Amino acid sequence: MERFDNNLSNSQEDAIDLRHYWHVISRFKWGIIGLAVAVTLAAVFFVSAMRPVYTASATLMIEQKQGKTLTSLDDVYGSDITGKEYLQTQFEILKSRELAARVVRELNIAEHPDYLAKVIVEEKSWWQQIDWKQYLPAGHEQNPLPTEEEKFTKLVDGFMTHVTIEPVRQTQLVKINFESFDRKLTAAVANAMARAYINSQMEARVALTQNAADWLTNRLGTLKTNVEISEKKLQDYRETNNLVGSNSSSDKSGVSSLSAEQLTAINQRVVAGQFKLAEISRRYGAKHPSLIQAEMELSEAQRALIEAKEISIELSRKEFRFKELEREVQTNRNLYDTFFTRIKQANDSLELDTANARVIDPAVVPSLPFKPRKSLLVALALVMSLVFGAVLAFFLDYLDSTFKGAEDIEDKLGLSMLGMVPLVKKKKKDDSPIYFLDSNQNGYAEAMRTVRTSVVLSGIDKPHKVIMLTSSVPSEGKSTSAINLAVALGQMEKVLLIDGDMRKPTIAKVLNLPPNSPGLSNVVAATSTLDDCILHMEDANIDVLTAGLVPPNPLELLSSQKFAELIRSLSEKYDRIIIDSPPTLLVSDSLIMSKVSHAVLYVIRSDTTAYNTARTGVNRLLAAKAPVIGVILNKVNMKKAARYYGTYSGYYAYGDYVYGHAKNKKGD
Repeated sequence: MERFDNNLSNSQEDAIDLRHYWHVISRFKWGIIGLAVAVTLAAVFFVSAMRPVYTASATLMIEQKQGKTLTSLDDVYGSDITGKEYLQTQFEILKSRELAARVVRELNIAEHPDYLAKVIVEEKSWWQQIDWKQYLPAGHEQNPLPTEEEKFTKLVDGFMTHVTIEPVRQTQLVKINFESFDRKLTAAVANAMARAYINSQMEARVALTQNAADWLTNRLGTLKTNVEISEKKLQDYRETNNLVGSNSSSDKSGVSSLSAEQLTAINQRVVAGQFKLAEISRRYGAKHPSLIQAEMELSEAQRALIEAKEISIELSRKEFRFKELEREVQTNRNLYDTFFTRIKQANDSLELDTANARVIDPAVVPSLPFKPRKSLLVALALVMSLVFGAVLAFFLDYLDSTFKGAEDIEDKLGLSMLGMVPLVKKKKKDDSPIYFLDSNQNGYAEAMRTVRTSVVLSGIDKPHKVIMLTSSVPSEGKSTSAINLAVALGQMEKVLLIDGDMRKPTIAKVLNLPPNSPGLSNVVAATSTLDDCILHMEDANIDVLTAGLVPPNPLELLSSQKFAELIRSLSEKYDRIIIDSPPTLLVSDSLIMSKVSHAVLYVIRSDTTAYNTARTGVNRLLAAKAPVIGVILNKVNMKKAARYYGTYSGYYAYGDYVYGHAKNKKGD
């Protein structure tokens, strides 16, 4: 037989086996159910003790343009915030501490039972009444009791944790939510928050308008003084320059300036005079009276022109200054009129201004609690406990590296399972280990018959005459299995049972054979004859060769040629020889005896022997080229296995059948 391949085993372990998962759930189902029931009951108790929390919501619509807003006043203060920034600003105002403090005061939250403990300062305990200052270092002061302001701040902090501002996307709506154990308080607070916001906006708007009106009023007095000063300056200038205005619109200033026609006529006189003088000069002499008269007339006309120009320039200057003063008067008067008009608008707005928000949907007293959702919590606890129980089951299964059934034998060791032997609980220590003949152990007898059949069929072409049983470590039921397999074979054949464990022999003791009787060690050492050492058990119909005297060197005896010759000679006399050998991992005796054996049966204790332990023992045998034909899974709790694995495994189904048959027989 080839040596077991660890790599192959590991790849088999990594394969996903849904049946294995189902088996794990089946194995731990009562534990999972118990955990789920316990957790669910705890959840029911917990949620039953929880106080219901209610929530109420008031819906506000915040308008960006107020109903009665004065654009002129907005221009004065430059407050032109629009779009998302404006709405976001209003949302932050709704979250402000000032608004929360206003509601706390309005509803007298400090006297509410749920908030009373937040502001009450407990009376001093006996250790607080001691004057600890005398024991403290110099300069150290004890913490003073909180002030009323600090207590109120703490109250507002607690209150604000239950307020939620929730803007409705793509709208100008915002929801004001409040949660509390008191369902009436939830609606009262939500509505109070809405009212407080509207009132605060109204108050801010009125204050803004009042401030603007006050500023305009103060400014109006200055403007009136400016008008009066400018008018007086204009009048003084008029009187100083003797300017008397006419009723005509063209001479309101009272400045009588020369017209263009007058200047043109004077200029024409000069030109005519020059022309006349030139004509007379050609006609008469320099002393002619006509020439002298013409020169005098020209000179007079030129003086008149110069004087007219000077008068015109002076009059223009006075007119310019007059109009400048007149424009100043008009400007001051217009500014005064404008401020006067806006004062009237501001005063009117104090009565006509409206809020920028209104309640669309006021909060109502909730009839059902918002949380806890008790049924959901209980259902969640049930589901989570089932999931946790399943995960815990897989974790325990992962930690459990012991053999449970045929699948484990085949997957972990790559060997066939010859049979699964049920666990037998002894009522007394001196009870016979031959369960095969016990009428109350039908299940065990049927299991051992299965092992017997497997052994016989595995050597149908070449019968296994010498069969050795071994295990990994002690207490796996190897000796009991050897005894009962020998008895099972003894029902059909001539069988010899040999106790090959000369280090810690057990067969003679458990079978109540004569103590200190010679056995295998005596025959091999030639201190006793074979006939003197072989004992016959009439009821079991088998012969027994005990271990005999415990030698100091059992490995040397087993390795000797005499031992091999003894087994060869005995195989000629008996149809089957069953050898009970020591555990494989403790000593090498079983490796030596496997050389003279035709078949090796490896005994593994269910729910006890670890994978690695058995794998190491099997590999040692295979390395020694021992003819390992299969495994006996021993001490199996058949009811537990049937309950865990159902009828998936033929062995478990067979076990169910056997136990059911035994029960019916007992009932009969």
